[in-house]
Amino acid sequence: MSAHISGGPSTEEAIPSQPVTLRCMEPLNVHHEGRTLRGTLHLPQSGPAPAVVLCHGFSGTRTEFGHMFVRLGKRLAERGIAAYRFDFAGGGESDGDYADITVSDQVAQALAALDAVGRHPGVDPERLSLLGMSLGGLTASLAAAKRPVRSLALWAPAAVAVDAEVNRRRQAIIAEHGYDDFGGTPIFKRYADDAETIDAFADAKGHTGPVLLAAGTEDHVFGDHVFDGYQDLYADRLEYHRLDGVGHGFETVPAREHLLDLTESFLLRHA
Repeated sequence: MSAHISGGPSTEEAIPSQPVTLRCMEPLNVHHEGRTLRGTLHLPQSGPAPAVVLCHGFSGTRTEFGHMFVRLGKRLAERGIAAYRFDFAGGGESDGDYADITVSDQVAQALAALDAVGRHPGVDPERLSLLGMSLGGLTASLAAAKRPVRSLALWAPAAVAVDAEVNRRRQAIIAEHGYDDFGGTPIFKRYADDAETIDAFADAKGHTGPVLLAAGTEDHVFGDHVFDGYQDLYADRLEYHRLDGVGHGFETVPAREHLLDLTESFLLRHA
């Protein structure tokens, strides 16, 4: 494992990168269990290209915080890697009700997205990767165990979302109030019941490629036990970066620029 505690780039280096010429951006919808998952594919000028599927976080959309997925998609396409970002069912512009969310369903959607991207003529189906933020990171890690993806990038993966102790408390709250209020978004019994069937680390076994793991030093969702679980799981295939002074959303301009740089570099080496 390579580990880095990063304070981020200097003030001069933290200036957002200049706009790039977008080679091609096109809609790509995925049909999954009677629902349309709406997404956007960034393509390089030439192909077939390696590709990465981007999985957004809880109650998010395919743009992600600070439009990070849009920015990453453009940067990767400029460097020869296709990027597909999509809205999970019930989120953004996709069909479905977000109240029906479960982790298992999101994993199935991510696999359907991988399959759809792999069928695109501009993509090399033998060179697919996954990236996820928060709950999307947990989703991507579980999906990577079910498909032979080249590499896996995890931004502050929310393994705690299926933690047994957390889920017991959530079940008690749901039993009393009908739902768990998570930052203004309700979580219902269907989610909690599904979480009981998932082990964030044991169920992620199977991915054999390199893994990028990035989290903030002030991220209380990403505790030491979460890092320990991924370290045990991925061992020397894990490239770990802890960004100093930021929380779950990488809340400064330098941290977000650094995260984009780290991710682009990792995918250029391993996609």
